[in-house]
Amino acid sequence: MRTVVTTEEAPAPAWGGLILLSCVLIWGVNAVAFKVGTNGRGTFDPILLNGLRFLLVAPVITLMVAAYRPGDLRIGDRRDVFRYLWFSLVSVALGETLITLSLRYTSVANMTLLGPGTIPLFTAFWAVALREQTLTRLGWVGAAVALVGVGLVAASGRYGLRVDARSLLGDGLALSRSFIHGAYLLLLTRALRERPVLTVTVYNVVFAALWLLPYVLWRALSGFRWGEVPAAAWWALGWTVLPTTVYGFLAWNWGMRRVGAVAATNLMYLLPVCGAAAAWLILGEPMTWGQALGGVVIIGGIVLLRWDTLVTAGIHINLPRLRLPWRGR
Repeated sequence: MRTVVTTEEAPAPAWGGLILLSCVLIWGVNAVAFKVGTNGRGTFDPILLNGLRFLLVAPVITLMVAAYRPGDLRIGDRRDVFRYLWFSLVSVALGETLITLSLRYTSVANMTLLGPGTIPLFTAFWAVALREQTLTRLGWVGAAVALVGVGLVAASGRYGLRVDARSLLGDGLALSRSFIHGAYLLLLTRALRERPVLTVTVYNVVFAALWLLPYVLWRALSGFRWGEVPAAAWWALGWTVLPTTVYGFLAWNWGMRRVGAVAATNLMYLLPVCGAAAAWLILGEPMTWGQALGGVVIIGGIVLLRWDTLVTAGIHINLPRLRLPWRGR
């Protein structure tokens, strides 16, 4: 679970960026952990895996915040309880389950490209729909280009471009999660303008664990065979808990505060690459040329979509001017 930090601080040494890069690498491997933990005989189902994950993470993060920032555990407005209940239901109980479930039907490369890879696209669409911002012509062009990339990835089978019903189901689940998460991020940003980041994040995790607790108890009491869970699935669960959530939560917040939100967010473009590389190394999943081309097109479209944000952040790229022969000199 990733959080949004709105404050910018002075640039940090290069190793600050390396900390952020380590988070991206870990989250790329986490897609493989989801697949290992939920596919195969005796493994967890997606809801059970995420339920166990957040039931383990919630007390760890709560104790850490209580030790170092106890004031951030205070809820100032009672209405925030309902807000955190809603946030945790949408972003974790529903969103994380959808992304894990998608891996039963599609590849890790497709999931990372169409899941995390398209969140900026859907966030921009929601921002326009909710009148948070407007898109320039270049932004609309970028959105169209990114959608073409989505189509290329969705049509990319193991041996090239083809349509596969099972894979399309997984792709659709990954896209659904991104569509929902885009709206969630806008609402989260509004909440963070008035509330501490740690407060919002801790209660998202705690209430997510409470949402998922009834299902975990039901599975435990209905005869789930814990002893038949393979060691690889337990290792996958451990990866989602410690490196992915606990370390990722702390390191990402620390790093983003120091290198800046724009630079940190741009590193997320590497997540699909890390996910595909991890799937190739660990699972032997091949990367097709259609997936590679679609990924490049998606990233290119999102760069165009966010061009104004990059310019505002002080990133300027002088593009060569094309001289048309019929216009003279």
